[in-house]
Amino acid sequence: MSEKLYLPHSTRCFICGSENPVGLKHIFYVAGDSVSSDILIPDGFNGFKDIVHGGIVSALLDETMGWNAFVFGKGQNLYFTRDLNVKFRKSLNTDTPYLLKTEFISEKRMFAITKGYIIDKDNNIYAEAEGKFIEIPDEKMQETKQYLLFDNNKNYHPKTTIFRK
Repeated sequence: MSEKLYLPHSTRCFICGSENPVGLKHIFYVAGDSVSSDILIPDGFNGFKDIVHGGIVSALLDETMGWNAFVFGKGQNLYFTRDLNVKFRKSLNTDTPYLLKTEFISEKRMFAITKGYIIDKDNNIYAEAEGKFIEIPDEKMQETKQYLLFDNNKNYHPKTTIFRK
């Protein structure tokens, strides 16, 4: 596996916000041609007993695929989701480790297309998604930049240097 180059997290985001008391606090990184996240969803984010809620699965895929659009797309700003299509193949169990991996598919006009997968240690696919993303306007990026955080002990993807204060 190639070296992990991390992506910033934010203050209050539900998925990656380190200061969000009800959030998941997930960390994203680039390894090779994928934006990924090692995930373990605790009890309390379930729908049925011991099964991760589908909305949580969708949100994780959405956020990670959006980062993929930024890292591998032509834009200099983060991306909003335009379309998201999720297929649930197997139930994800709470308190169980999984890997969320994404791939960049294409960029046409103003849209970046990405795919994402949640897999277990044996590469079984639990959920997959495809999304269409559009770059956020410069004004929104200026507002958003102030909430992005970088940890001192991590190597960050070079494209994120434009966000550093």
